[in-house]
Amino acid sequence: MASRVCPLNACLPVVFALLIVTGASAQVIVKQPADVTDVRSISHVNAGPPKGAVGVTLWGSHYQLQPTEDRTLENNTGFAPPDPRASYQLSVAPASPGATGIQAHGGEIGINIQSTSIASNLASKFDLGTIVLGANLPAPVQPFASGKKAKYSFAARIPRSGQTNRGVSQVVAYYSLRDRVHNQSFWFGMVVFDSRGWSYQSSHGLERVMWDKGTNRPIVQATAAHSNNLLDRLYPTTAFAGQPFSDRRSYTFAIGAPQVGAAISLMKSRYPALAAKFSDDPADYEIRHINLNPEIYAPQGAFAQIGISVIDWQLEIVP
Repeated sequence: MASRVCPLNACLPVVFALLIVTGASAQVIVKQPADVTDVRSISHVNAGPPKGAVGVTLWGSHYQLQPTEDRTLENNTGFAPPDPRASYQLSVAPASPGATGIQAHGGEIGINIQSTSIASNLASKFDLGTIVLGANLPAPVQPFASGKKAKYSFAARIPRSGQTNRGVSQVVAYYSLRDRVHNQSFWFGMVVFDSRGWSYQSSHGLERVMWDKGTNRPIVQATAAHSNNLLDRLYPTTAFAGQPFSDRRSYTFAIGAPQVGAAISLMKSRYPALAAKFSDDPADYEIRHINLNPEIYAPQGAFAQIGISVIDWQLEIVP
């Protein structure tokens, strides 16, 4: 196909994940780029960014991302890049308004996921459609062994969420924590948004554990601003939302040894077979990866959409 396709393995990665020491107070480990001039430089299909780089990945192998002038994307993400928009926007269907796509310019990233435009991806991925803003850290960090904390923060708008017939839209911030003793990993997440609303979230547990089929790992989830054991409450965050919002809201997902210990305990309680496979000591765990995971669930006959824009996405290690 003759087009300005980003066969994204051909795009030069832009590396922004340098270890920076700011005084004696905090280390910025990875940070969203502030000077993107070509969306293709941070966009990928079915592969994460290189180690040390921040990237946005459309997971699934059935579609490519192509430049688009689609001006309706701003209605879904809340982000209106400058002209020419084809330099700052990619879509799985450039001629179809509102199709799944990625935006990036300067220090802002927009993501729109729409189920009908990526139907083949959903069919091969447990009915899930995912575009992830993430980074594999330049080197693993071990804050919990030295009494420090991890502080993952960002600001976001989520102006678009739509569903029919069992469709679900969700946004979760994740750490990937690895037990260095047993070489086992689990996801530790903070739920920012779920279209099923507060009633569903509270009734299914503000702190809960489930299994991720895609990566074959356990997931421990806290609910933003509503978890007493899994979030360091010294760092306030905007609360969980079940309805879309057009204003920009700030989130902080801070964890130290007490929160990691609580997550391990909760995980082992839910899955007793994991008791001998994961250490009980938070000092044994390192962070290798973080991501922000907007995702839709759309089984056959359902529809789901999520639109989000993000600035100031970063990970710090703090005292």
